[in-house]
Amino acid sequence: MRILVGSFLIATASVLLSQSSQDFHNRYGEPDRERFAARPGISLTLDYGFDHLACNALIEPPQPLIYRENDALLMSPEAVTEILEEVAPANMRGKETGKVSRWLAAMSFRLLSTRTQQLRVPRTTVCR
Repeated sequence: MRILVGSFLIATASVLLSQSSQDFHNRYGEPDRERFAARPGISLTLDYGFDHLACNALIEPPQPLIYRENDALLMSPEAVTEILEEVAPANMRGKETGKVSRWLAAMSFRLLSTRTQQLRVPRTTVCR
């Protein structure tokens, strides 16, 4: 039975792997979410609204489909700022309307959330 299940998984994987992004677009239409390799070790995930315009962006280390506990990767704050500037330039964000900063000493995290007229930009910094 295990051999049969293993063979099925290998056959399924080979069928999935032989389809391109364009094949999936043709079959299912435009995606409501996409993930891009913005920089080495940094991914950019975009959610699209009903109007097909980006409405949410997440900049994070690449996340595997199957989570493993030891997959925590760190990103350069400068690279994250560069990507944020590419996705939502400061002159398009509007005037800053608030900023909240919290330090979680027990977990060595700093949480900073900046709100502008157009969006909210939360950032988490790991202090080692």
